[in-house]
Amino acid sequence: EGFENTIAKQHSMPEREVSLLLGQDETKDKTLDVGESETGESEYEGKTDGLIRKDSEYVMNTFKIRKSFLSRCIATAALGSLLLGYDIGIISGALIPLQDDLKLSDTQIEILTSSLLLTSVLGSLIAGIVSDKFGRRTGLLIASTVFFGGSLGMSLSHSFGALLGWRCLTGIAVGMGLVICPIFCAELSPRRLRGSLTSFNELFINVGIPLAYLVGLVMRGEPNDWRWMLGSGTVPALFLFVMTIMLPESPAWLLKFGRDAEAEEIVAKLVDPREDEQVRDHTVATILKETKEDMHSMKNMATWEELFFDKSNREPLVIGTLFASGQQLVGTDSIIFYSVFTLTKFGVSEELALQITLSMGLVKLAFTILTTMIVDIKSVGRRVPLMIGATGCTISLAICAAAASLEHNKTTSTFLILGIISFMASFGLGYGPMCWLILAEMFQGPFRAKGLSLGSLTNRLCSFVVVATFLSMVNSIGLGGTYAFYTGMCVIVGLFSYLYIPDLTGKKMGYRAHYDAAEQHTN
Repeated sequence: EGFENTIAKQHSMPEREVSLLLGQDETKDKTLDVGESETGESEYEGKTDGLIRKDSEYVMNTFKIRKSFLSRCIATAALGSLLLGYDIGIISGALIPLQDDLKLSDTQIEILTSSLLLTSVLGSLIAGIVSDKFGRRTGLLIASTVFFGGSLGMSLSHSFGALLGWRCLTGIAVGMGLVICPIFCAELSPRRLRGSLTSFNELFINVGIPLAYLVGLVMRGEPNDWRWMLGSGTVPALFLFVMTIMLPESPAWLLKFGRDAEAEEIVAKLVDPREDEQVRDHTVATILKETKEDMHSMKNMATWEELFFDKSNREPLVIGTLFASGQQLVGTDSIIFYSVFTLTKFGVSEELALQITLSMGLVKLAFTILTTMIVDIKSVGRRVPLMIGATGCTISLAICAAAASLEHNKTTSTFLILGIISFMASFGLGYGPMCWLILAEMFQGPFRAKGLSLGSLTNRLCSFVVVATFLSMVNSIGLGGTYAFYTGMCVIVGLFSYLYIPDLTGKKMGYRAHYDAAEQHTN
């Protein structure tokens, strides 16, 4: 009766009509025991199907969320992605004083910059194994510890070899954080908010970039400035470690390993305690039921062999890894890593180049925030910002290619700067947040950690190739030719996205949900 009153008020309907809508018969009990249903269904089946049937979807889309708990959990997990953004931003400002102090060649700078991206591939693989076996929370604790040690080691290095070694260690932590963050966010988020909350992965990368740029601006010119810049990475790493200690484990992981009571306790905290009791019970039971179905689509967590050869995983594996690769092949990381380096070579002063780089980070952050605000609107979904962003990236890089190919003057410099900033805005709207959201949604529970590991592996490998070859390409075909190449890659990735990327807005996780929705629409 309390539940019917709640629905009646929200719908402005008479209670009798609500009762008929819910299919309730006055001669039957309106609730079922917590254990089995009248038909012998499982515990979760009884809770979700016995109370309400026709209005279940409405409840899942309107139940009151305990925002303080959910926000704290998502923000803490997303700090794992901030590590990558912070490193990207801080190395960009440290390259010039570092090169002068240690007398490094352009080739050594290229190796040093790209080494983190290569070892992040190893971190991505480790993350899939660790997060499956020991939990998502444990993986974040390990990542923060490794990043702390690597940042401290870099700041104390006195040779190229030592600096390279510590930077490689830092890359392992970056790769782990990049995988575990979207997994945790997707598994904890209510599905009506999954798009925006999983996008926090990219959002926090973009928080880390301007934050590091700002730190670099403040420290630039001080004695041992590059050491202080690289050593400052210990601060976000320490903060992540402390916050993760207070973080609950992913309920999906707990359910997979039979720890149902712990999972139910965490899911219950997602619902506002002021919510109607029957609505709250139904919501918790439905989330647990859907999560169990997702995680128990296979008996155990998928092996690497099953990841590659299981027929049910073929489409998400191919589409996910190709899309993750394409996100980097458009040249994003080379533009960010070498922004100060490139602009100064183009005649822009180092101080102005640092300010422009900070502006790039803030613009990219602003458009990523915009995406998180609109991505769960059904009329917008995943594909609209993805395709608008893809088009914007292509046009922006074409402008950069044209400006860099012409004679260097104030006008061409202005167009180059505007093209780079426009590219960052478009990337922040589309490819940036969509890559990790789509990877997290496409794989079924048993495949998710290893699938995201593989997606991150291909993403980091392509990032490594792009960054490691950028200066060589500039020296070979010029800056204009390099940007023209990235423009061509943008066209290819944009067409692939249009043809193959599904939209799972508001649906259950897993690529199969895309087909289920299509079949229902056809019928």
